[in-house]
Amino acid sequence: MDLLRAIWRILAAISKVITVLVPLLFVVIFVAALSISVSENVPKPLPESAGLLIAPTGRLVEDRTPLEPLDALFADQLAGETLLSTVIEGIDAAADDDRITSIVLDLENLAGPSTSQAMEIIEALDRFSETGKPIVAIGDYFTQSQYLLASQADTIFLHPEGGISLMGFGVYRTYLKQFLQNIKVNFHIFRAGENKSAVEPFMRDDMSPQEREVVGKWLNSLWDDYTALVEKGRNKSPGEVTDFVNDFPGRLEANGGDLAEVFLQEGYVDELVYGDELEERVTEIVDARDEDGDIQLVSLKRYVSDIRDPFESEEQPLIAVIPIEGTLVPGDSVQGSAGSDTVVEQLERADEADAVAIVLRINSGGGSVFASEVIRAKVDAIAADGVPIVVSMGGAAASGGYWIAAAADEIWAMPSTITGSIGVFSAFPTFEGVFDYVGATVDGIGTTTMAGSLDPSRPLDENSERIFQAVVDGIYREFLNLVATARHMTVEEVDAIAGGKVWIGRQAKEIGLVDQLGSLDDAIASAAALAQVEDYDAKRFGTPITPQQLLLEELGSSFGVSLPQ
Repeated sequence: MDLLRAIWRILAAISKVITVLVPLLFVVIFVAALSISVSENVPKPLPESAGLLIAPTGRLVEDRTPLEPLDALFADQLAGETLLSTVIEGIDAAADDDRITSIVLDLENLAGPSTSQAMEIIEALDRFSETGKPIVAIGDYFTQSQYLLASQADTIFLHPEGGISLMGFGVYRTYLKQFLQNIKVNFHIFRAGENKSAVEPFMRDDMSPQEREVVGKWLNSLWDDYTALVEKGRNKSPGEVTDFVNDFPGRLEANGGDLAEVFLQEGYVDELVYGDELEERVTEIVDARDEDGDIQLVSLKRYVSDIRDPFESEEQPLIAVIPIEGTLVPGDSVQGSAGSDTVVEQLERADEADAVAIVLRINSGGGSVFASEVIRAKVDAIAADGVPIVVSMGGAAASGGYWIAAAADEIWAMPSTITGSIGVFSAFPTFEGVFDYVGATVDGIGTTTMAGSLDPSRPLDENSERIFQAVVDGIYREFLNLVATARHMTVEEVDAIAGGKVWIGRQAKEIGLVDQLGSLDDAIASAAALAQVEDYDAKRFGTPITPQQLLLEELGSSFGVSLPQ
């Protein structure tokens, strides 16, 4: 027994040692890894001569998305995000920086961008080009959106087996009326505004004539903007891009099916190279080498970190930029949505920081009426204290996005911004057909005519239909009155351009829905003028990113953490 007791004590002691040492070992490993990461990422002085490498990852966004710990660790492997403002900031700073000899665009991992986003970047690239510094674009393959940016480069290099996706713009939806009938689901649609087309797929088996007309107008206008920019960048005549796309099969056949050669012969790229030859050609243009004789490039992230002042100045008047991006929803923001609570908190932080003006940067196609009104009411409360409010529209500021924008002192949009869509809809599915098909029945009793009326297993009765439509009509009247008051129009004038109609920025200015066409920088300058300040600091009040997320992202990047294959 004594022997067994001794063995038990030894095992217990070993267990205690393991319990203490294993967590301690993990802590030591983590601290060591963190130390290595920090030491490897201590900012080094930028070289005296280098090219600026702009290689955005994922979507271009107005505001970064908070990530869960595991997502943050694998951020480099997942579809990421790049702040549009960071890209423009880096390009503008590089224009006046003698250390930066050129810009190299590597757009392989860029998702998008929208035409409006590309326009803002192109304006910055034009300012850079005015200094005489070259811009180079490299790629194995360019999507249509990527090529809009690449086409502005002085030299475009394409892989000999690569290509460019020039297809034109199209809107094709899946229409579900017959499908819903087949599966016995009844979608009840209520809308105010016959052009509120989001619900058309549930009501029809094809695009309605009025929707075809409306979409055709703004789609052709967007394509005109796209082709004009490409033709300007590649020194082509008006209409040449459209002719090329329409005649592409014949031109491809004439070049023996060689995709890359077609784009070279037609002047859409300048050289077909890859590997060592590509590096040497880019090095010649960049004209900056490191001590080993290799090309000297600095990443956008490193460059912007270098040029930013780590100490915030409190001497200049503050203009706050509030990003509102994604579907408008009540509560907190998550990826792809703008939560009303999150946006209100950002507005409150800007107000508490004594911002002399606020610029709302809206990139949203709409969403919840409740969320839109919560945000608008907060904006109104701040404006009531005499703070000028200016809206800068990104790729879209439609429906609920315009609900928020309408009451601003001034509205700016890009020529290709999609806006308007002043209308309201609601949808309620019922499944009585499914129950009938499988032989099930729903029956019971209620104390009033409304009891159980919103049970989706039962048909929607007339009273419920009247309630839905009355609510939709009421919100639409509120929307019309809101816009009419803010834009100094009559309700009848607003109704004539509302009804769910979609407009692009250029058209919206002509009909009075926006005041000026221009970029975010233009809107900020206008806000400063309204606040009567000449010198100012513009600061973005976006969603705060926690130190934990930043640390995990840095660790994942430094140690090459990757997803299992």
